[in-house]
Amino acid sequence: MKRNILFVFAVLMLAACGDKKPQNTSGGESGDSTKVSVATDEGQAEEDDSYDLEAIAKVIEGCEDLGNFSDGLAGVKKNGKVGYIDKKGRTVIPFEYDGPIQIFSEGIVTVFKGDDNIYMDTSGKELFRTKSFGRYYDGLSAVRENGLIGFKDKTGKTVISCDYDYAGEFSDGMCWVTKKDGKIGFIDKTGKLVIPCQYEWPAERSPRDFHEGLCCVMVEDSHEWFGFIDKTGKRAFPGIYGSESDFHEGLAYAREVFRNGDSYEWKDGYIDKTGKMVIELEEDCWGESFCDGVAIVRKLGNPVYAIDKTGKKVFDIDPQYKQFDHYGDGAWVVWDGTHMGYMDTTGKLIVPCKYYAYNAFSEGLAALQDKQNGRWGFVDKEGRTTFSQN
Repeated sequence: MKRNILFVFAVLMLAACGDKKPQNTSGGESGDSTKVSVATDEGQAEEDDSYDLEAIAKVIEGCEDLGNFSDGLAGVKKNGKVGYIDKKGRTVIPFEYDGPIQIFSEGIVTVFKGDDNIYMDTSGKELFRTKSFGRYYDGLSAVRENGLIGFKDKTGKTVISCDYDYAGEFSDGMCWVTKKDGKIGFIDKTGKLVIPCQYEWPAERSPRDFHEGLCCVMVEDSHEWFGFIDKTGKRAFPGIYGSESDFHEGLAYAREVFRNGDSYEWKDGYIDKTGKMVIELEEDCWGESFCDGVAIVRKLGNPVYAIDKTGKKVFDIDPQYKQFDHYGDGAWVVWDGTHMGYMDTTGKLIVPCKYYAYNAFSEGLAALQDKQNGRWGFVDKEGRTTFSQN
């Protein structure tokens, strides 16, 4: 069955389970600064990467939008213009660019001025300008020329020619690409098509990326069944699955399908990289990726709970939380049906549900909005915020 894939070339916000940078969150009550000095090899003291909530509160006062910290900087929109501040509340990139706010990736961000997309580093230095927008992953960013997609390096030079109708983002040194027939293949960072464009994919859904050396692809399109391949395109193990997933921390959620005569049976759980199901879930359960040793499991008609990598239940999630996702930096966003807060990997509510927030924690802080007055601010994992009324 042929499936034409219509993908929108879009930019995703920072995903869960990314690289973590430890932050110091000790200090006083709300509004206090959090500053620490550390000794260098020469015995001199220098300021570390901690944040100053009081200084941040002053510079973002009255802002119209706010982005998470990434690479030490956060985007702020004030008086209709976007700039970037550091964790001490200092303006690094002036408030003179058009929105929307973008997030730094691998030390580079795109700011917009008129028809120009300007790529800048964390010092605010302009690197180059293009008419095409992308974000850096594995040192490369997509570029569109004459309606086709290729990739540029951090100097702005196109190093993989624009030969593809649609493409993803590099992950684990590989990137999915498609041509006119919509079939999926994979290129490496040299631009070589190492896995030919041969895989169908469900329409209106984005293909999976490589993680930990393996990638989920459709192996039987008539049933939308999936399997895993390695970076040569070889099937990593023979299992077929009725679910799409990625490997994280050595495990992937899988709904394994078994043929039984003319019918099919399945079981849900987590497989290792040999395809062995090492954690089997109860019937009518499905799981999410492991992050920091914990995975969320949902059971049809029952409360959500968390397991460790042995499959042991480590905590139940209170049924009052209607939504529980967007993991980052050691915490999940939770929603009680009216407001949002944050829960850590032990099941402890670390930030009360009284905000409008859908950003995961990043670099020790999360951007959020006060639902009562619409003000934007940051919260840390101790519950301290830039809101003066807290």
